Amino acid sequence: MGDELLSVELLDRGPDVVVSVSGELDFGTTAGFLEVVQPPAEAGRSLVLDLADLAFCDSSGLGALVRLHKLTQDAGGSLILARPRPQLASTIKVTMLHRLFLVHDEVPGLS
Repeated sequence: MGDELLSVELLDRGPDVVVSVSGELDFGTTAGFLEVVQPPAEAGRSLVLDLADLAFCDSSGLGALVRLHKLTQDAGGSLILARPRPQLASTIKVTMLHRLFLVHDEVPGLS
């Protein structure tokens, strides 16, 4: 998926799928985001969201991440949020979502 506001690219690494997200995850883009990431989540794949290039995430975006977490868990997969920018990392902590999400400073398995 790619448009001027949000780009989502999938990289299937076998045991997991790295999802590179760039741009803005907000009310106007969450539906398209979920359309791309929902199939592997529902298939029980483990997802690693690379958020290094995510410039903005509002409450709709956070809600989409929570929904994606639930989808992966229900299907037997997992969700890791990797390389969030400081503002998003702070928002995740303030909203106590760090208790729900696995958050990593780097994308696991990348050298």
